[in-house]
Amino acid sequence: MLFLGDLPNVGYATQREKELSDSIMTAIRDLERNRATLLTIVVEGRERWRVVAKSAFGLRVETDALDAVYDYLTLLACKPAVQRRLLDAQKSPDVWRLIVAEAMPDIEAQLQQVKLMQKWQP
Repeated sequence: MLFLGDLPNVGYATQREKELSDSIMTAIRDLERNRATLLTIVVEGRERWRVVAKSAFGLRVETDALDAVYDYLTLLACKPAVQRRLLDAQKSPDVWRLIVAEAMPDIEAQLQQVKLMQKWQP
């Protein structure tokens, strides 16, 4: 059985950082149980995730941390065989993107449709 690794733990300098980390891990656990929301986040894309997550977790969250969480959510959205390939390609963004596009070929079309729907919402 394949298990995804934990997000990097760099230690906590303040109580706020620990609380933020705990909040993010709780959110990830909730998303693991709600596949529809998980897939929606992945389809809507990294930029949308940053906006929503910053409002949920606080504006002082670093973009790098949000990107790491988004990459982890992308891993969760894929099948286990693809997750293994993505884990192996973590240090190569170009290879990572190719694997995601191969695993979810319609993700770009879905993203465009989501953007179009958002454009026309009141």
